Amino acid sequence: MKTVSLLHPFSAKAIGLEECDLYKSHSKPHELALIALQKEGYAVTIDYFTGKWFPYKKQINSITKRFWPITYPIFTKRHRWRKQKSSLHHSYIKKNAPDLTIINMSGHGSPYVFNHAALLKKMHRPYIAMIGGIHMTLTGKALKYYQNAEHLIVHTHLQKKELQKNNYFKELDIRVMPLGIDIDKFKPLQNKSNDSFNLLFVGRISRLKQIELAIKAVANLVNENIINASLTIIGPKSDENYYKELKALVGDLKIDNHVFFKGVISHDNLISYYQNADVFVMPSAHESFGMVMVEAMACGTPVIALEGAGGPDEIIDNGETGYLCLKDNFSEKVYQLINNKPLLNDFANNSRHVVKQKWSIQQTLNSFKNSVESIID
Repeated sequence: MKTVSLLHPFSAKAIGLEECDLYKSHSKPHELALIALQKEGYAVTIDYFTGKWFPYKKQINSITKRFWPITYPIFTKRHRWRKQKSSLHHSYIKKNAPDLTIINMSGHGSPYVFNHAALLKKMHRPYIAMIGGIHMTLTGKALKYYQNAEHLIVHTHLQKKELQKNNYFKELDIRVMPLGIDIDKFKPLQNKSNDSFNLLFVGRISRLKQIELAIKAVANLVNENIINASLTIIGPKSDENYYKELKALVGDLKIDNHVFFKGVISHDNLISYYQNADVFVMPSAHESFGMVMVEAMACGTPVIALEGAGGPDEIIDNGETGYLCLKDNFSEKVYQLINNKPLLNDFANNSRHVVKQKWSIQQTLNSFKNSVESIID
């Protein structure tokens, strides 16, 4: 039986999550793709780091998730993701390397990733470098890591084009694996209420996400006498200071009754929020893909995001399924769309149609399977 491991070489806290979030919610398209491989006879596992002192396993949706203790740093800055190492995981792989390892890591990589990839290369065990994020380190050990990979996986064609502008990457095998969703699960509400105007943001509460733009957008709606406008913010607090700044901003703008921080919501329970929202707002400065945008669009909720942020440029058809705009006119675009019900309905229908065509989970499964079988077979 051929073995395939998906390695996420970081802990939950390193990416602003709780460890329980890794059990059910994190990296769902990859998990579903691995389950499909498992049904075809592969032995599959998903590996993470943990802040706990002993390794452990969880059986989730028929798949084994393994958690390996961080052995460096030990006490301070233990959850800085680029610093993290696990000698227990490294030692285990020396004796039990899978037939194929897929390493899912930021484009900057980390010393642990580079050393682990070098070990796999020495053992003649292939690996795939799956790149998260749009920022890359393209020199030194990082470059060698990419060159020694069987191939690279990115999640958008834009990211592939950007990489191929670099001479070192022109000859590398770079494949695009769209992150699809279950369109039978994420679907529009039949009778959406017309009594309110609901904006929704889902993601980490981190300065990179620029959530203040969404807060100012709802404040603008209230100032324009759309008093039934609201903004719901769902996601973990990656930056406590930034969260406090956002709460203070809400108070200063006197819109406490219009902005609701919901914290972390389970993946399945997110669906009703997507369905009941009128517009999904994504003012993030950078997004490697933007899974939440696709989920919202599948539920018939158009998206307003920033032009040039990465994933939104590929996912959103500007003027058809939502808007791509600049920071300076983000509030204006929200106001325009909220005030144009026929256009809002057109965007909603178009969004659902585009997701069915381009971002269904079957697209992910096919791409993932082809990627694995091209190496193992």
